[in-house]
Amino acid sequence: MMNLRQGSDWVVDVLDVREGDAVLASAEGGDRVLRLLGARPKRVAVVDRHPAQLHLVALKVAAVKALAHPDYLELMGNRPSRRRRSLFHRVRWLLPKEADDFWLARLGAVDRGVAQQGDFERQLSSFRQFVRLVHGSRKVARFQSLLTEAERREMYLREWQTGLWRRFGGMLWSRWFEVGPERLERLLLQGRLLSPPRELSPAEFVVAKELANRVLVVNEPPHEYLHALPANSIDAFLMGRLDRRGLETELCRVARPGARMTYVSGREDDQPPLGFVAQGTPQDAGFFPGQLVAAMLPI
Repeated sequence: MMNLRQGSDWVVDVLDVREGDAVLASAEGGDRVLRLLGARPKRVAVVDRHPAQLHLVALKVAAVKALAHPDYLELMGNRPSRRRRSLFHRVRWLLPKEADDFWLARLGAVDRGVAQQGDFERQLSSFRQFVRLVHGSRKVARFQSLLTEAERREMYLREWQTGLWRRFGGMLWSRWFEVGPERLERLLLQGRLLSPPRELSPAEFVVAKELANRVLVVNEPPHEYLHALPANSIDAFLMGRLDRRGLETELCRVARPGARMTYVSGREDDQPPLGFVAQGTPQDAGFFPGQLVAAMLPI
């Protein structure tokens, strides 16, 4: 089992982006794209098959440019706020028209904090409320204060298995997330299920503000963008869970020799894209089942 490093985005670390790199990244909600700027790449082109994900990245990039760090966190939903709509209007002028139209049609989501309004985020918030209803805020706070998996396991075995939890916990988890209850137990014991989402740190924000113009949000299908790129032009690929079907030939063509790639696979027998060679041992990909695979195009 891997150890998650506090204060570090381990997925970004695994990719090993270097200064001056040309990077192709999936949207991944936006914060990971902004953290890539810490390595000072030459550019980060963001692609995705879902326009809503691209519009979220565009809003985060615009907000980094226009706002101070506390205001950015407030707009995103990481801090309580009654003025998110006002903050949104301060960044609108930096948005592409498609993204501006998208968010103008969803001002209610802006008011609630855009980073918390995806289907997954809403379901996770509801499940965490259920946990607090079953166990009480004090018990949940004690559980969250534990520092090791061994301590959490002891409390889980001693205090967590109430009648309500045994009856409804696994059932609701499986229904909402379509993932088996064994994943629920694992995330609890790792201390990840109840932890707030990691936010952009002050240091990460400073670098992102300085280099935000190096992010290009690509508002066209990934295969069309890749087809238009010259050969041997990309140094690093942060593919995440992006569906790579129909892209693999172009990924190999645009990759420079020695290019690095990370992607999430749900299959143990999955092979890297054509031409790439797997590197090291796949790691637990995150909240849901899957393996983070690192690969490289041989020199």
